[in-house]
Amino acid sequence: MTRRIALLLAGALAFSLVAVACGNGEEEAAPSSPGASVAPEDIHGTIRLLSYGDGFDPKYLAGFYEKYPNIKLESSAMSSNEEAVAKILAGFEVDVVNSCVDEATLEMVQKGIYAPLDVSRLEDWNDLFPSMRELPGVQVDGKIYMLPVDAGTAGIVYDADVVQPAPDSWTDLFDPRWSGRMAIEDIAVTGIMIGALANGITDPLHMTDEQLEQVKNYLIDHKDQIRTFWKGDASLKTLFKSGEVIISSGYPDNAKSLQKEGMNTEFQVAKEGQFLWACGYGMTPDVAPENVDAVYALLNYYTSPEAELFEAEEWNYQVANQKVLDIASPELIEAASLDAPFSMENAIPATPPENRAAWVEAWTEVKAS
Repeated sequence: MTRRIALLLAGALAFSLVAVACGNGEEEAAPSSPGASVAPEDIHGTIRLLSYGDGFDPKYLAGFYEKYPNIKLESSAMSSNEEAVAKILAGFEVDVVNSCVDEATLEMVQKGIYAPLDVSRLEDWNDLFPSMRELPGVQVDGKIYMLPVDAGTAGIVYDADVVQPAPDSWTDLFDPRWSGRMAIEDIAVTGIMIGALANGITDPLHMTDEQLEQVKNYLIDHKDQIRTFWKGDASLKTLFKSGEVIISSGYPDNAKSLQKEGMNTEFQVAKEGQFLWACGYGMTPDVAPENVDAVYALLNYYTSPEAELFEAEEWNYQVANQKVLDIASPELIEAASLDAPFSMENAIPATPPENRAAWVEAWTEVKAS
C-alpha cells in the first residue's frame, strides 16, 4: 500500500464504524453503535487476511467456517511484521492484519495501517486479561487498534540427541561445536535481542547506540556460524528434520511439533532472559462496507474461548481470554501458563524497543554482511 494521503471510511450500512482522518497526521474516531444482532449464516463477505501461518491454519479455523459458511477468507502469509509493513505500504491490499506488539503493532498504528476498532462489537473484550488489553499498540490515545489473541515466550530449540549438555544460555547458540548447524529466526527484534543478551546487556529494550553497534558487530563476527535465518515454522521444521540445523532460536510449539514426528527435540529458556511475545489482529481502514460484519466475525472468532483453547492445546500458547480457564484442564492450564499471561520468571516484557527502526537497520546489515 502506498502511504495513505487520506484513509477510507470503513463503515456504513447497518453499523456505524469508526471514521479515520489522516490529512493532518491526526486520527479522529467518530462514535459508533452496534446494530441489531445478525445470525452467523446471514453474514456474507470476503476478508483479505495477512497473517503468520498459524492465523489461517485450517484446523484452527474449522469452527469459524462452520459457524460462518458465507464468509470467504483470502489469506496471505507473512514471515515477519517488517515484511507486512513493507508490503502494505507498497500497495498490498488487506482487510485484517496480524501483528505482534514486540515487533510492529505500534508502528502499524502510527503509519495508519490499523483503523480504530469499535469496542462494542468486540464480544470478548471484557473477558480478556488486563495484561493483554494494556499491551503497547493495543490501545493508543484511548482507542483500540489491535485485538490481542495469544502470547508466549522465545527460547532455544535443540536436537537433544546431538546437543549435549542441554543449552541454557543464548551464548550456546554460538558454541563453535554447532557452527554451520545453528539458525536464528529472521525477525529483527528476535535477532538483535539474542545478540544483546548473549553480550550481557541486561536491558536490551533500552540499548544505547553504542550497545546496538556492539551487538551488530557481534552478530556479524559470528555470522559464518549461522546456517540460515529461518522464516516460518514449516521452514524450521524442515531444517531440523534434514539435520541441517540442530540448534536454533524458537518456541515451545516448534519443539512440540517436531516431537510429534519422532524427533527428540526440546525447548529451553535461556538464563539471561526469555523475551515474551504477544500478537493479535486489527482492521485496516480499507475494509469495504459490505465486509465489515465479516471482519468483526473473524476478530471475535479469534478471541472466542473455543479458538483460544485450540491454540493452547495445539501450540502451547498463552491466550488472551480468561474464560478459557473454565474449559481447559488443570494440566493444560499449568503447562501453558493460561492462568497468568506474562507471569514468567526472568522475562523481558512483550514490548517494542525504543529505537526499533535502528534495530531493523542493524539486522539488515547483519544479514547483508
